[in-house]
Amino acid sequence: AVAHRADTRADGALPPPNLVSVIIPCYNHAHFLEQAIESVLTQSYSDFEIIVVDDGSTDNTTEVVRRHSPVRYVYQENAGLSSARNTGLRHSRGKFLVFLDADDRLLPHALETGVGCIRERPECAFVSGRCRVIDSKGAILPSPKQLQIEREHYVQLLRGGTYIWCPATVLYQRCVFEFVHGFNPKVNPAADYDLYLRVTRDFPVYSHAQIVAEYRKHSSNMSRDVSRMQHAALAAHEAQSNFVKANCHYREAYDAGQSFWKNDYPFQQMVTRIQQVVREHLPRDASIAVASSGNTELLRLDGRRAWHFPPAEPDRRGELFAKGAEGSAITSPWIEAGMTYEFSLYGGPEFSRQLARVLVKGVADPFPIASAEAAPQEPVRLDGVLLTAIPNPVHASEEPGMTNITWSTGDGSEGQLYVSSMGVYAGRDPANSDEALHLLESTKARGAQYLVIPAKSFWWLDHYQKFREHVEARYPAVARDEETCIIFDLRESS
Repeated sequence: AVAHRADTRADGALPPPNLVSVIIPCYNHAHFLEQAIESVLTQSYSDFEIIVVDDGSTDNTTEVVRRHSPVRYVYQENAGLSSARNTGLRHSRGKFLVFLDADDRLLPHALETGVGCIRERPECAFVSGRCRVIDSKGAILPSPKQLQIEREHYVQLLRGGTYIWCPATVLYQRCVFEFVHGFNPKVNPAADYDLYLRVTRDFPVYSHAQIVAEYRKHSSNMSRDVSRMQHAALAAHEAQSNFVKANCHYREAYDAGQSFWKNDYPFQQMVTRIQQVVREHLPRDASIAVASSGNTELLRLDGRRAWHFPPAEPDRRGELFAKGAEGSAITSPWIEAGMTYEFSLYGGPEFSRQLARVLVKGVADPFPIASAEAAPQEPVRLDGVLLTAIPNPVHASEEPGMTNITWSTGDGSEGQLYVSSMGVYAGRDPANSDEALHLLESTKARGAQYLVIPAKSFWWLDHYQKFREHVEARYPAVARDEETCIIFDLRESS
């Protein structure tokens, strides 16, 4: 445990007992740096110092720092993120340390939460919390639920990926760096992951559930270079190979981690990049068919109406949600941010006639952009038939959300209400180009405005030659990235 180790700084002095050093490495991120600094200055916890390490920036980083007199400025020739963090560590004085990337932000209670948590658990080398994901402008983005790990943190990290999404959610005890000796420049940009592995292998740590930071995704993130990130993460992971040999539990987790970094990670990053491309090129109310091979992750497009291509036949209704001539029912908490759900009311002989349908969207931002879609819905009756969802959109940031569905067949006859994620997958790929073209036109007739072909489905364009010739001749590509996706505009015909 680290609690019994005396803290010392590089100069041999004992650090102030309550001081938190917030180290902000910056390389050409002056346009975000102001927000990062302000997020520290507005903390509810007041005993902190801010150290900005300028890693050889060529923008106006120096000018931004000068506007904030409490901030200490350290310049170094460009040497990379790990080196900049280590430089900040050497210049810091605090008993506790937080590493805040220049494009991220702390929430106002971050330091107070971290210090309080680690004082309750002084044996821990670090405590970590959760973050919310934002875009370049600060809008909240949909994201999967973040894990809260209660034990075996090292094993969890060995399995691949990291439950710590954002470096700024971690508050370290200074003394742990006397053992782990800082960030390893050889594994940029996976130095965070490498450090978490080295710390959790030898020391207890604690994970709490508080959201303490905002992690920004934008076009210049280091982690967008998937090949480089994958190579670095594998190097950090493989550095643990000798340590895990003697423990079968560790070996099992290690093998799973190798599979994750080699196979799952590239797909996850492709999904993230597709979301970014869609966000940049398609309107928020777009209807999108995705050549998904049935993978629902590819439908998480910030609440846009998206469905699998090819879809199941139209009579595939989904799961029975409720039945009766009329009623009201609250869903369980399964509505996820970035997903769209279709509720359909059927009646008539053998419930063969669709009476009404409503699309329910899950959104991450509790204050969605004002639009007719986001406005409160008034129940609408057509020929006496009623089907409405309140609220809609549904806030589903950290946890899945719920909505209340109200329905009426209008004439007292029995009805059945079904729910499905948009566009149930057909379960197979088209048999040939002719079937692919038929499915595309029927999907377009059902309302699809765009066709997204992810990089993992580019084989379609080689396998279905006639389909490719038809699509490329008839529909313009609004986005084309050979490592991400191609998006065709089905509304425009050449």
